[in-house]
Amino acid sequence: MLSRGSLYTILNGIAQLVKAVSSLIINKITVVFLGPSALLLVGNLKSVYVILQQMSGAGIYEGAVKYISGEYKNRISFILQACMSLMLIGLTISLLIYILFSAQIFDLLQLDDSDHLTRLWLTGGVIVGLLCFMLYTLFQSFFHGQKEYKTVVLNSFIASLLSLGVSIPLIYFHGILGLIISVFVPSITLFISYMLFIPNAKRFVATLFAKPICFFVFRPLLSYTLMSAIAAIVFPSVLIVIRVVLVQTAGVELASFWEGYSKFSMFISSLAISSISLYYLPKLVEAKTGKELRQVVLSGAKFLVAFALPALLLVYALGDKVIPLLYTTSFLEAFYLLKWELFGTFLKLLSFTMSFIMIAKRLTRLFIVSELVSGLVYLTFSLLFVNIYGTVGASIAFAATYLLYLIWATFYFSERFKFFEKD
Repeated sequence: MLSRGSLYTILNGIAQLVKAVSSLIINKITVVFLGPSALLLVGNLKSVYVILQQMSGAGIYEGAVKYISGEYKNRISFILQACMSLMLIGLTISLLIYILFSAQIFDLLQLDDSDHLTRLWLTGGVIVGLLCFMLYTLFQSFFHGQKEYKTVVLNSFIASLLSLGVSIPLIYFHGILGLIISVFVPSITLFISYMLFIPNAKRFVATLFAKPICFFVFRPLLSYTLMSAIAAIVFPSVLIVIRVVLVQTAGVELASFWEGYSKFSMFISSLAISSISLYYLPKLVEAKTGKELRQVVLSGAKFLVAFALPALLLVYALGDKVIPLLYTTSFLEAFYLLKWELFGTFLKLLSFTMSFIMIAKRLTRLFIVSELVSGLVYLTFSLLFVNIYGTVGASIAFAATYLLYLIWATFYFSERFKFFEKD
């Protein structure tokens, strides 16, 4: 019989699968109606949006879950109001950054002065999307911290279907403009879903306003703010550089193919990480000894080996049939990218079981250093391997980076927490 944790992990996995499939369908529509090169545009836009999104989120999600499920579970209003204060500061900073670098962002997306309407829609999407992201993050951290996994899973499922239903007509009828707007749709639908379809949302509002609103900074949450800011900047920025390099060295077509395979890899890893983290993070927070940490880490690793590894092997075996379904048959010209992306994905997932300890235990300095170093390694490997092997070099760099990360994390945490020692 399945344990409660395993059951919710599987249910969340199903919800995340629906979300991933919805994203893949949107990518398919994008390629069919706008061409492979549209993937590069939306890839760069999503990287920019992720940077702004995480900075406006102020990194409070993991911190909120930690404190709501831990030592501050009797002061939830205090935590929620502290989180909201930090997120408003983050939102302001994000919008200022967008304004200051709007010219560079427009150039990256190849939007010139004649695309005035598209620029206006982009700016409006950023503002509305970031605001909705801030609000639904507060909702979700509350329910996650309260261990109401059913509510989190249900909202993710509903929002994914809403996003799919809205994004496809936008892309079909409005082309590039619709594609740009679709980037912000998931944030909006996640917030709308909580407001309209989740009965427990009223309890969140009541808890938030249980005491008069007071704007203040809760210093322990700042650690998560720093971790999120670094994570938000490093890898999305690296991906932007890699796309530019691939276009310059291999051309738009091969760069677009790499973007497609890379997106597929990210969908798989996001699906698995989102599925397991729902139950995994609170368990890491609750673990107080090396033995308890070992049990949580091993349970996470076993889950990935039991479910993720067979799935990845199946994807590779059926790759020549899967890729044309996801995109078009032209992507088979770069089929050699798939094995490296899948290998890197599995290493990334295994690394996750270790690296999440830094978030659960608030190892801020270590997290920042590890993110900066791994981002630098990824960029260095990409530049080196693309120069030697061409387009596949970027995929090899992805796998090599997470192989090194996994080796380092295993040795470091086994030594620091002694969770590989015999009882």
